[in-house]
Amino acid sequence: MRTIVNDPTLGIVDNDPLVASAIQSLLVETCAPIRILWTVTSAEQALEAMRDSAQRPQAVLTDIAMPGMNGSELAHHIKEQHPDIAVIGISAFLDDENEKRYGAQWSDAFYAIIPKEIPTIQLVRIIGKATGNDEVASWAGKSINSMRLSGKELQIIAGYARGFTTSTIAHQLNISEASVKTYARRAFEKLHAHSRAEAVAMCVRNGWI
Repeated sequence: MRTIVNDPTLGIVDNDPLVASAIQSLLVETCAPIRILWTVTSAEQALEAMRDSAQRPQAVLTDIAMPGMNGSELAHHIKEQHPDIAVIGISAFLDDENEKRYGAQWSDAFYAIIPKEIPTIQLVRIIGKATGNDEVASWAGKSINSMRLSGKELQIIAGYARGFTTSTIAHQLNISEASVKTYARRAFEKLHAHSRAEAVAMCVRNGWI
């Protein structure tokens, strides 16, 4: 994990702890130039964390649709209390219905509204722009070479992403099922992924497959 003083600081808010953890893991595992100060599961916890000036990030990434205080309300609170903090909203449902529900609040409280499935490299660049960090705003990402995945390992992860079974992938690549499992295990280790789904998600979000 990188720990550079000039890296933008970030707070993550999502009522689903698995989603919050996944975002944090992707930023860490891709060596993104972002320093995460905290990850919380409610708007109230985020506001509580920011009472401590040392835990006040330059940017907050928050889910919009949350029980209790939603992301839009949180963004307004932050804007009133800490106008120098950039708030970036994330949503799995960026559609007309949400526009009607949240209305103009979206445009005046958030620096940007982005989909949850946005590639990590784009997310990092948006955080860089929001915090005025030109170097981070032009981050090139961590390449497959730097992750050291071989072509065969990448082919196998891509096969799993398409829903193919180990047997099908073995047949397509003309190797044994045992070899497919070995390549997959090596890929998981290099990506620090704990499951096939996590490895696929990491590769997809970074545009590698």
